[in-house]
Amino acid sequence: MTAGGGESPPTPGVSVPGVLARGEAAPWERRDYFDLTLIGSTHGLSDGFSNMLVPVLALIVADLGLSTVEAGTLLSTFSLATFLFLYPLSILADYTGRKKAILIAGLSLAALSFILMSWMHSFTSLLVLSFLAGAGNSTYHPCGTALAAERFSAHRSFAISYHGLGGNIGTSVMPLLQAAIAAVANWRIAVAACAVPALALLPMVGVRFHGKSSGAAAQRKGEGVRAMLVRVFRNRNVILLALTYMLRGIGTKGMIGFLPLIASTKLGMDTAAIGLAVSLYFAAGAVSKPLMGYLYSRWGARAALMVPLLGAGALTMAIPFATWDTALILISMMAGVFSFVSPIILTATADLCEPEVLASSVGVIYTMHGLSFIAPLAGGWLAERYSLDVSFFFYGLVIWSAMLVAVRLPGKKAIQPFNS
Repeated sequence: MTAGGGESPPTPGVSVPGVLARGEAAPWERRDYFDLTLIGSTHGLSDGFSNMLVPVLALIVADLGLSTVEAGTLLSTFSLATFLFLYPLSILADYTGRKKAILIAGLSLAALSFILMSWMHSFTSLLVLSFLAGAGNSTYHPCGTALAAERFSAHRSFAISYHGLGGNIGTSVMPLLQAAIAAVANWRIAVAACAVPALALLPMVGVRFHGKSSGAAAQRKGEGVRAMLVRVFRNRNVILLALTYMLRGIGTKGMIGFLPLIASTKLGMDTAAIGLAVSLYFAAGAVSKPLMGYLYSRWGARAALMVPLLGAGALTMAIPFATWDTALILISMMAGVFSFVSPIILTATADLCEPEVLASSVGVIYTMHGLSFIAPLAGGWLAERYSLDVSFFFYGLVIWSAMLVAVRLPGKKAIQPFNS
């Protein structure tokens, strides 16, 4: 499919390896790499927005004299808005077919909200803007993933893997950029400066990607929202993928969230060493994203998920047995290699759902993944009642339970993509 919505283009000299394509791999042109880089960069911007206020939160607290509760509320407001709006907006995207327009409008709202924060001097105004930013940012994952899947349908696993890599890069780079800007200016300029790139990226997305897609068929056929929801929730494979990703999210969110606690209390690691362990976890996840796409292309969803989930669960349960700093850092890094299975989940979703409800199906995936907020609550209760080690055993078992769900997915030979 071209940028205007035609077939997936042929390309220059070096072609994407055949194992990354579905069937015969057509060579790519420069415009294809440009479009993939563009949508991947937009993904990085959106994922960076998700944690925009975290690196400068201490500066905001000091500037406005906020309490701990107010600081937590400021962060939670963004997450709450994302959770509330993500699925309704994904349904709207499929019903109207205007995925691109909704994505651009949503990220524009998020970027403008962050830019406006540079002029605000009250907690209430920041709270309102944080809510608007979260609502706007909720449009990206269902709409952006759908746009990437449609644009690169012939090389879907390759494209979605590198699209996911863009998200990891954004999550890693934006805090460093904010810290550097805040060090020479202030938190207001740091937040606004990191939001400004959206003003350049979003118009290019508007030009390069297809406008009204096949999702509008639901509207043309007079199909109501309820009928669309039935099509999504009757798709057994989409629900299995959503459950798998949710369980994996609960396990990994709890593991990386409690890692600093066990590192400091059990091993006496300092902040720098803990930061290294966490950074290596996310860096390893970024590097492994293309590998996940390869596994899906080679083995299909069921088999491709078995190895990463098995490894992630085992490494999570190994953390309490680490007796020196280096061992914990290495375990953390290896856990990152196995934990980031979103390319498999999202490519399988695109292949196994009907094109007209692709954004809604991805919306289900991310909405259920949002339930991973229960991980710290469950782990904290187990740590208080038993021990911190038990929390990690629990998280590992939850990740392994995701394997029990994934094993019910179809094998590679049974997958017949709707879009093929």
